[in-house]
Amino acid sequence: MCSRFLPHANYISGIIHVGGFVAVVIVLGVMAPKNTASFVFKEFSNESGWESDGVSWLVGLLSTVYPFLGYDAACHISEEVPSPSRNVPLAMMGAVLVNGITGLVYVILLLFSTTSLERLLQSPTSYPFLQIYQDAARSSVGATLMALPVIIIAYTATIAGMTSTSRTIWAFARDKATPWHEYLGKVSEKAVVPVRCVLLTTVLQMLLGLIYLGNTTAFNAVLSMAIIGMYLSYIIPIAYMLLYGRRKFNPSSYGFFKLGNKLGVTLNIISIIWIIVVIIFSTFPSMKPVTAETANYSPVVMVGWLVFGALYYFLYGRHKFDVPVVNDIIVGVSTVR
Repeated sequence: MCSRFLPHANYISGIIHVGGFVAVVIVLGVMAPKNTASFVFKEFSNESGWESDGVSWLVGLLSTVYPFLGYDAACHISEEVPSPSRNVPLAMMGAVLVNGITGLVYVILLLFSTTSLERLLQSPTSYPFLQIYQDAARSSVGATLMALPVIIIAYTATIAGMTSTSRTIWAFARDKATPWHEYLGKVSEKAVVPVRCVLLTTVLQMLLGLIYLGNTTAFNAVLSMAIIGMYLSYIIPIAYMLLYGRRKFNPSSYGFFKLGNKLGVTLNIISIIWIIVVIIFSTFPSMKPVTAETANYSPVVMVGWLVFGALYYFLYGRHKFDVPVVNDIIVGVSTVR
């Protein structure tokens, strides 16, 4: 039942995504007061405290990079996707392409519809985009309706993220790489999904929400650490492919897509440079002067997780970890009702 529900939820969220985008673009394009093109494309406002506008812009990448995390999510459910060698890359590229184009159009339109920056930052809604919606719709009801697709998309994105994360935990548990792998490595026969991993992911996500209620500084550190951790996980296979992978591949090893040596190497190098830049500036505080409340503690949190992972592996994990065996069909996955 759960595995059948997920595709329908994704289709519905996609329809709401596109429909909500079109509706918001129409309302902002028709009803909102407009700034000049010079304001949108030439003016630069630096309220961060960083002396360099370039550094301020790079530090501000955090809010842009985070929504694009997880484009590898399709990889984690490849065992549940038909024709994964074709459909998984299409899903990854399609997600970035579609959301990149719509996101750029949306941001440009928001900038054209922006009123005083000071007024937006002091908005009682605490969210500048909601104030822009309210100014355009000229009513709280209209602004709420415009914000509704954002809320629904965030909810469905949470489901997708939990799905991907739970499958990742299950895959590691199946290979005995996690604590309590005997318990977490089972798939529900009725739901045909790793229910225990889904529940674990749900609980962990709720705990992260409680951190936000208690201390926003700690929550922001976790978000920054998520960027660092995810991008570190991306750079490892890219660097391996760049340095060693192509030597070991023969033409028959490639799937539906093949970039070729020249284009593939070029994109690998660009990707590694981009990842390094993002990781470096994800450790910077968002504003100056730096205080205990505005400091970026993500390096501390990341080092803590790395120490925990290293200790777990060397003291316990390496003695029981099974190297994954690649087969066309996975046999022997235990189930539980």
